Amino acid sequence: MQIPFQQFLTAVKTLTLSQKVRLQKELTEEKNEEGDKDAFIEMLLHGPVLMEKEIQTIEENRKSISRWRTKS
Repeated sequence: MQIPFQQFLTAVKTLTLSQKVRLQKELTEEKNEEGDKDAFIEMLLHGPVLMEKEIQTIEENRKSISRWRTKS
């Protein structure tokens, strides 16, 4: 639905206090639920990916640290 902002603002100003509280709650809840979900999906789809060589290096470093810790 497309309405001019000023007309929307006038409509919001005519709401009762309880209606304004309800509107604020609806806007906040929807934003948080969708925003968090969208951000998480975006991170999963476009986040960093390790290459096989990087995974190997990490595994070797873990083994090396583990050997070092058991020597002490």
